[in-house]
Amino acid sequence: MYTIGEFGAKTGFSTRTLRFYEELGILYPSKRTESGHRLYGLEELAILQRIQSLKFIGYSLQEIKEMLDKEDITLANFADSLPVQRKVLVHKREELDRAIAAIEHVQTLLDEDFPLDWTVLTSLLHGMEFEEEQKAWMKEHFPDDFSPLFIDIPKEERKKLDRESLSILADVKKLMRDNVPPHAPEAQQVLVNFSELFLKMIPEDVITENMDKWEKQLESAPEADDFIAPTFWSKEEEAYVEEIAKAMEQKYEGDKEK
Repeated sequence: MYTIGEFGAKTGFSTRTLRFYEELGILYPSKRTESGHRLYGLEELAILQRIQSLKFIGYSLQEIKEMLDKEDITLANFADSLPVQRKVLVHKREELDRAIAAIEHVQTLLDEDFPLDWTVLTSLLHGMEFEEEQKAWMKEHFPDDFSPLFIDIPKEERKKLDRESLSILADVKKLMRDNVPPHAPEAQQVLVNFSELFLKMIPEDVITENMDKWEKQLESAPEADDFIAPTFWSKEEEAYVEEIAKAMEQKYEGDKEK
């Protein structure tokens, strides 16, 4: 028999972990000395190895406790749980892949000196984390021939669009810092750049052919939830761009009257 310190040293587990397993109810010392010190033997070693084997394939400690508490559990019962456990691990792997891709994307943007703040970072990371949910939302709320134009953009092309969007956003931030009025030519150029970026996603001829139909379908769509996905843009930046659009429209109407 071994004391908790000796048992921990032989198995590679800290005494803190062994005490925690005891508190959780998954590994009890079989005996104690007269002074109350824990003693562990081969039976505890077998249980500890079973715990670690189950942890290795992704079972939580609570799930392991439930397995150990069932005296009648058999390998057949365990085998029945494996397909579900595999799905859990595959889902976790996909989450890790998305997280790694998000880190690499943000790192690239930082290396290229893009102006990132928490608003932008939150939008980027949220979009990559919930990409599939956003695609499902688009399919549900937008016309059938409209949503694929945004959904089916390849990942590398989407990253390029992110870069261009961030460049435009940087221009907007600078214009606002410099108090450039919406009717100024440099402010209106930002909206021109924005339009050109949008046309990279949807060709102009497609917009012309389908705009009337899309507008009717979108008008009949349910209102968006108040809890919307975060965007690159702050409310102030969105309002500034809207003022630029109004100024351009007024200029266009004025030029038509001349």
